[in-house]
Amino acid sequence: MSYFRALRRDGLKISRIRVLTNLSIILAAALFSGLFGPIPQAHAQAIVTTVNGAPITDVDVAQRMKLLHVLRKPASREAALQSLIDDQLMRGEATKYQINVGDPQIGQEIVRTANEMKISPETLVSEMQRVGVSQTHYKDHFSAVSAFFYLVEAFHKGVQPSETEIRAALAKEGGKSGGNTEYRVHQVIFIIPSGTNLNQIKGRMEAAQQLRTRFTNCASGLSLARAMDNVAVKEEIVRNSTELAAPLKTLLDKTPTGHLTPPQRTTSGIEMIAVCSKSASTDESALRAAISAKLLTAIIEKAAAKRLKELRAHAIIAKK
Repeated sequence: MSYFRALRRDGLKISRIRVLTNLSIILAAALFSGLFGPIPQAHAQAIVTTVNGAPITDVDVAQRMKLLHVLRKPASREAALQSLIDDQLMRGEATKYQINVGDPQIGQEIVRTANEMKISPETLVSEMQRVGVSQTHYKDHFSAVSAFFYLVEAFHKGVQPSETEIRAALAKEGGKSGGNTEYRVHQVIFIIPSGTNLNQIKGRMEAAQQLRTRFTNCASGLSLARAMDNVAVKEEIVRNSTELAAPLKTLLDKTPTGHLTPPQRTTSGIEMIAVCSKSASTDESALRAAISAKLLTAIIEKAAAKRLKELRAHAIIAKK
C-alpha cells in the first residue's frame, strides 16, 4: 500500500474521513488486497453476553482486549465487553436501515483511526496482526463504526458548522494559514504488468532506485523518467499541507525539493513522488475547509454518541 495514491482526489464530500481529507482515503483500498492470509478456523466459544439476542463470546472479549490495547484505549475485560456491546448496537441499527459497508469503507476507517493515532495505516494493521487480533475481528469492529457513522451522517445531511463557529476556530488558530505549505508534485510510476515474476519486480525496483539517484531536479528528472520504458509520469498535482494526512505530509517534508521519495510497491506498480516545489501558502481557503471538516465531524460524533446512548437504554443486554 502507498501514501502516493492519497494525492488523488476522488470526488467524495468532506465528512468524517473526514478531516483526513479525501486525499488519503484512497489508501484504504489496498488494505485488503492480498495483505492477509486465510482466516483461522474458529475454536469452541462460550457465550458471555447477548445484545438483543446477538451473542458475544469469550473469544470476542479476548480479541477485543487485544484490539483496545493496540488502539491505546482501556483494555480491561469489562472495557472490552462494553466495546463489543456498542459494536452490536451500532451494527444492528445500521442493518435496520440497510446501511452496509465493504472493504473500502473499512479501510477508510482504519486510515482515519491511524491518523488520529499519528501512525501510518500499515503500522496499525501490522500491530493488530502482531498481537494476534484476527482480521475478522478488527474488520467487524471498523465495519460497525463506519456503518453507524454513515447512518448518523445521513440523518444529519445538510448540517454545517456556522460561519461564527468557523471564524472562532480560525481565530484560535492565530493566523496559522501563513504557516501552511503548498506542494507541487508529480507521481512517477514504474508500471508492473500482471504476471510479472519476482525477479522482474526486483529489477524494476532497482531501476526505480537508480532513477531516484539520478533525479536531482524536476526539469531534467521528469524528462528522464518520461523517456524510460513502461514509466508513467502523472500531471502536476498541487496540494496544501492542511489537505494531507500526517504520514504523507511528513514524507513530502523529508524529501528535498527536486528529488524523489523512496520507491514503494503498490497495486499500480512501483511509485515515487517527485517533489518539485514547496512554498509558504497564505491561502486561507484550505485551512477553512479543514476547520469546517473538523467542526462537522464533532457535530456528527456528538449526535452518534447520543444515538448510541439511546440504543443502549432500549437494548436487551443479558449477561450469562
